[in-house]
Amino acid sequence: MTVSIRRISLGAGYRYLMASVARGDGAGVMSSPLTRYYAESGTPPGRFLGAGLACLAGGAGVVPGAQVSEEALFRMLGKLQDPVTGQQLGRPPKAVGTAYIDGKGRVRKAPRPVAGFDLTFSAPKSVSVAWALADPGTQAVIYRAHLRAVEFVIGYAERAVFFSRSGHAGVVQEDVRGVVAAGFDHWDSRAGDPQLHTHVVVMNRAQCADGAWRTLDGRLIFKATVALSTLYNAVLSDYLTGALGWGWEPMARRHSAVPKYEVAGVDAQLQAEFSRRSGAIEDAKNALVDDFVAAHGRQPSSREVLQLRQQATISTRPDKEAHALGEQMAVWRARAARLVGLDSARWVSHLAGRNELPLLRAADLTDQTLAGVAGAALAQVAGKRATFSRMNVLAEVLRQLHGARFADPTERLAVAERATDLALDRAVPVDP
Repeated sequence: MTVSIRRISLGAGYRYLMASVARGDGAGVMSSPLTRYYAESGTPPGRFLGAGLACLAGGAGVVPGAQVSEEALFRMLGKLQDPVTGQQLGRPPKAVGTAYIDGKGRVRKAPRPVAGFDLTFSAPKSVSVAWALADPGTQAVIYRAHLRAVEFVIGYAERAVFFSRSGHAGVVQEDVRGVVAAGFDHWDSRAGDPQLHTHVVVMNRAQCADGAWRTLDGRLIFKATVALSTLYNAVLSDYLTGALGWGWEPMARRHSAVPKYEVAGVDAQLQAEFSRRSGAIEDAKNALVDDFVAAHGRQPSSREVLQLRQQATISTRPDKEAHALGEQMAVWRARAARLVGLDSARWVSHLAGRNELPLLRAADLTDQTLAGVAGAALAQVAGKRATFSRMNVLAEVLRQLHGARFADPTERLAVAERATDLALDRAVPVDP
């Protein structure tokens, strides 16, 4: 999965974020998206994003793309305050362990408050490899496509995923005016392999239509993870095809029958060379599965395998080190030389122009075609789940469309939304 989501708790979660995500060298503003980091260690400073920025500072707002200071980040995720003014947004969070009376008169202790959500957008391995080996101009194009894809998906999520709740037991779903978020770009994995990815840290406060600041409904965010991930992959591929003419080809996955799409020409052997982290996790997971079988006398279920893989991910996680990007690229190109030759930038240039598919617009697809996509998606989802949500169907529709290329991501999303509507028209609603 190329989009992952995890909660950030007040206190410990904020400290982890500062240590492992917001670790740029933070001095001044970079002269371009990449050039400053060729010679200096660290990553770019965080930047503000989200439509909710307009609601900050008493309505004065914050400019999207403005640099996030450490103080602003602490206000956002350490205190749930306005990062500009320090004003408390919504109810002050309860201290951990604070006793309170619930709606039934029972004494409860407050859990650790959720300060925000870390949505991590990771480019497919073939994209990261091509980015790492490309010339500076092509690198900038790839990087920009990644950032645009992230911004597109966050914008979609603000319309369809990010909501709040009000009323008794949170029965009323409240629209929000957007989210307040900070984006942090990273270049590598914990194993030192190229991994172009962005952490989008969303504050767990958003302004509703009545002007009140409320918490986000985390349940909806987690349920939408697969749909957001599938949308990011598709949007990124459209941007890169439009900018570089790249083609895409399906490749088998280790743990799923659903293929993943990678850049045509970046073969599995080259991807494996730069996937040491995945290999270490897989080896550790296999050892845990063997231990499970010995202890229980049976193979673990799919859910248990997922839990074992999560355990393996944590147990094999090395400390992440900051390096100058130029040094890393020299190492990456030396490692790739036996597979692509000494002139890696020239090899990347040969990936261009491989797309042979038309760039579609929404009007190019007939109702009959959309009905076919809708039927296939509904059959897949209904075959796996007794009940399902719109996001489940949308994710499958996007998978059905991934092999096609669109002239613009808005065209792809319009088609996907229409096909999802057609699919849900054939389903039986169980929501009151």
